[in-house]
Amino acid sequence: MSQNTAMKGMKMMIKEGKFGTAEAIYLITLVIASKTFYTSIRVMIKNTGTAAWYMTLVSCIITIIFFLMISLVMKRFPGKNLVEIFELVTGRFFGKILTLIFSAYFVYYAGSSLREFLEMIKAYNLPYTPPSLIIVAFMAVVVILAYIGLEGIARLAAVSFYPIFVGIIIILFLAYPYYNVRAIFPIGGYGIAETIKSGFFRSSAYDEVIILAFIINSIDGVKTFKKVGIYSIVISGIAFSLSSLCDIMAFDYTMASENVSDLFQLARVIYFSRFFQRIESIFLFIWIIASLITVGLAFYIAISIFCKAFKISNHRPLILQFAFLTFMVTLLPEGLIELAKTNIVFMREYSMALIYGIPILVLLISVIFGKKGDRQCAKSVK
Repeated sequence: MSQNTAMKGMKMMIKEGKFGTAEAIYLITLVIASKTFYTSIRVMIKNTGTAAWYMTLVSCIITIIFFLMISLVMKRFPGKNLVEIFELVTGRFFGKILTLIFSAYFVYYAGSSLREFLEMIKAYNLPYTPPSLIIVAFMAVVVILAYIGLEGIARLAAVSFYPIFVGIIIILFLAYPYYNVRAIFPIGGYGIAETIKSGFFRSSAYDEVIILAFIINSIDGVKTFKKVGIYSIVISGIAFSLSSLCDIMAFDYTMASENVSDLFQLARVIYFSRFFQRIESIFLFIWIIASLITVGLAFYIAISIFCKAFKISNHRPLILQFAFLTFMVTLLPEGLIELAKTNIVFMREYSMALIYGIPILVLLISVIFGKKGDRQCAKSVK
C-alpha cells in the first residue's frame, strides 16, 4: 500500500524537464554573481575595507564546505530532491513545514531582489518613473518566465551567460586607467579577525546554490549536483573578488564603500574620448537581463517547492497568487536604507542559518536514526 502511494506521489510530482551540466552551471553562477551589480560590493568594502577582495574568497571556501555537507544529504537519498528528503527524514508534517519555510524564503528573496533593482534603477536611470510601473513591468516578465518553467529559464541563462560576463569583463578592463594598485594597502583591511568573521557570514551570499538540491532530478543526480555546485561557487567567488579588487583600486576603499553600485559607478567613469563614453549603457543591458533571470528563478523555485510539498503536478495556476505575494514583499521596505539594513542584510549575512543549517540538521537526524533512501525509509513516511 505504501509503495503504491509513493508511486502515485511520484506521478503527481511537478515536471520540470532536463538540462545539461553546463546549463546548470550557467544558471546558478549567473544568479549568485548577479549581486556584483547591486550593493554587495559596497557592503563588503564597508565591512572589511581593503580586505574585501579576498574576504569573499573566504566566504567561497566556507560555502564549499557547507555545500559538501549538503551533498552528503543528497547522496544518502539518491534520486530524491530536498523536499522528498525532508519528508522521509522528519515525516510528512514536519517535512512540509521545512519545505514551506524554503518556499517563503524564496518569495522573500524574489521580492527583496526586485525592490533592490527598483531602488538602483531609480537612483541611476529612471528617477522620475513611477515605482509601480517599474515593478509591474518587471513582474510581467518574471511571470512569463515562471510560466515557461525551469527548463526555459535555464536555456535563457545559458544564452545570456557569456554576454553578461563578457560585459562585466569589458567594464573592468576599460576602467584600467583609473586603477591605483597602492589603494589596496593596507592589505589587511580592518584586521584578520574581522575579515574571517565577515567571510563566514557572507557565505550567505552564495546560498542560491541550494536551488540545486530542489531541482536535482533535472540535472542527473548527485554527481552532477556536486560538480555544478562547486563550479558555480568558485566562478562566482572569482567574479566577486575581481569586481571588489577593481573597485577598490579605482575609487579607494573610502569612496567605494559609499557608492550605491560600485560596478555601475565604474562603468560611468570610463571615458576615452567624446566618441567613446557612456559605457554604462552596456551595464544597463546586462544588469536587467541578469536581474530578470535571478528574480525569475527565485520566483519559480518558490512555486515549485510549494507544488512538490503538496504533490501538485501543475505550477501554472499558482503563478498569480505567488506574484501577488512577491509584489507585497517588494512594497514592505520604506526605502533603500531600510531595504539594505533589513532585507539585504538578512539574505546575504544571516540566511546561512536557514539555507545551510536546515539541510545539515536533517543530515544529522538521518545519520542518528539510520535513515537512507531505500524502501524501508520510504515506509517510514507517515
